[in-house]
Amino acid sequence: MSRPWRWQRAAVSPASRPWWSLRARLAVAGFLAIYMPVLLLFGVTIATEYDTTTEVVNGVEITTDSSITWPPWITATALALAPAAASLSWWWAGRAVRRYEHMYARLQHAADAQRRLIEETSHELRIPLSVLATNAEVLLAHPRPTLEVYREGLERSGRAATRLRAVIDELLVDARGRARTIDRHPADVAALARAVADDARVLAAQREVSVVVTAPPTLVGAVDDATVRRAVANLVDNAVRHAPSGSVVSVAAERRGPELAVVVTDHGPGIPEADLPHVFEPFWHGRDGPGTGLGLPIARQIALAHGGDVTLTSAADGVGCVATLTLRC
Repeated sequence: MSRPWRWQRAAVSPASRPWWSLRARLAVAGFLAIYMPVLLLFGVTIATEYDTTTEVVNGVEITTDSSITWPPWITATALALAPAAASLSWWWAGRAVRRYEHMYARLQHAADAQRRLIEETSHELRIPLSVLATNAEVLLAHPRPTLEVYREGLERSGRAATRLRAVIDELLVDARGRARTIDRHPADVAALARAVADDARVLAAQREVSVVVTAPPTLVGAVDDATVRRAVANLVDNAVRHAPSGSVVSVAAERRGPELAVVVTDHGPGIPEADLPHVFEPFWHGRDGPGTGLGLPIARQIALAHGGDVTLTSAADGVGCVATLTLRC
C-alpha cells in the first residue's frame, strides 16, 4: 500500500525542490521587511506636515487644517528606494539559499561518508574474521594435532588479529574525519605478498585451491605497507573465491622500472570484455559468487594513492583473470 500523499511530499529532499521558489519567497519577505518600515517612516513624516489657513472673524484668529500635502521629494525618494529594496532582498535571498544548499550538501556528504564507512568496514573486517574462524575450524578438525600444527595455526591467527586491529584503527581515523595519508617507508613487498598468500591458504584449502607465490627474495620499495597489504589481500581473496576447485592462484611480485607490481592470476570464469569498464564500480558483481563488490574499488583506490593503478585482463590461455597492482616508488 502506498504512503499517504503528505508522507510522500515530506520524503522529497530539499535539493530536489526548485531553488527559485524558495528564493522568491525569501525575497518577498525581505522586501517587505526592508520597504515597509520606509513607508511607515514617510507616513509619519507626512502626517506632521499640514496646510493651514488662518482667518480673522470678529477679531478672533481661527486656524483651519486643510488636506495633507505630499511633497515631491518624498514621492521621488519612495519610488527610488523600491527597486533598491527589491535588489537588496533578492541578493539576500540568493545568499541565504546558497548557504542553505551548501549546508544540505555538507549533510548529504556526511551521510554518504558514513554509509561508505559502514560498507568498507563490513568488507575489510570480513577477510581477517574469516581467517580466524576458518583457522579455528581447521585446528579443531585436525585428526592428530601436534605442537607444530598448533604453533602454525596460532601464528596465522595472530597475523589475522594484527591485521584486524590495523583495519579498525584506520577506519576509526576515517570516522573521525581526518584525511587519509600514505605513510611511505621502505617495505619488502615480496615478504608482504608471501604473508598475504599464507593467510589466504587457510581459506583456499577449504575450496581445494592452491596459492603459489613467485617473487625475488626481497623487493623493497617506499610504500605504505599497511594499505598495500589490504590491496593485495583483496585481490588474492577475490581470486581464491572465484577460482574453481583444484586450480591454482598465482601471486607474483616483481619490479618494473620505477614501479613495483603484484600480479594475481586465477583460472576462474573470467570477466567478459564488455564488463571490464564496470569492475571497479562499488557493489558491481560481474561473476556470481560471494562478496560485496568493494574489494577491487578499495584496491584501486590504494594503488592510485601510490601513483599506480589496478588493471584486469584475461589470462594468457583465455581462461581466468589477471589482476595487476602497480605501485610507484
